[in-house]
Amino acid sequence: MKNYTDQEIIQGLKSGESYAVKYLAKENLPVIRYFISKNNGNDEDAKDIFQDALFIIIEKIYNDDFVLQGMLSTYLFAICKNLWLMALDKLKAAKNYELRRSIEHNENDFTEYGDSAFYENVFRQCFDSMDEVSQKILKMYWMEIPPVEIAEKLGYSYGYVRKKKSECMKELKSKIMEHPDYKELEKNLNIK
Repeated sequence: MKNYTDQEIIQGLKSGESYAVKYLAKENLPVIRYFISKNNGNDEDAKDIFQDALFIIIEKIYNDDFVLQGMLSTYLFAICKNLWLMALDKLKAAKNYELRRSIEHNENDFTEYGDSAFYENVFRQCFDSMDEVSQKILKMYWMEIPPVEIAEKLGYSYGYVRKKKSECMKELKSKIMEHPDYKELEKNLNIK
């Protein structure tokens, strides 16, 4: 396979040329696989992370003010590394949540169930007050549907879905913190 410059690869990605993706995969996927396998991942994880990183790069290169500050391979690896570390954080948080839930269920403490129902009610009211698109995007993310698939299903661009998800999470958090019941709980427990 021919060697390409970073600029040739960027132009290839912009014009949708398959050689650009194949070249990036051939040159970079082995290093990404190695990093992810050394950090509790597998081959499938590496491919998913590579694909997500590729979408991020493609989205960025369509921005007119994009300037590559170093080597494309370094930039791609940095994105993959950050994506994988975020995925590990989410996995760790999910495991901690499941552990807490199993401990809570074993304790059979009535107040815990009451608190859980209270929080769930506040969450549900806030979530239900959001627009339909926000609700759909968040539900799909929580079902761990990949952002690319969400974009396809809803007919939006990948970039829009990622940006919208972030905005939706901020909006939901803000609604919860502004909810009168949450404010009352804050006051009673001196949370602030």
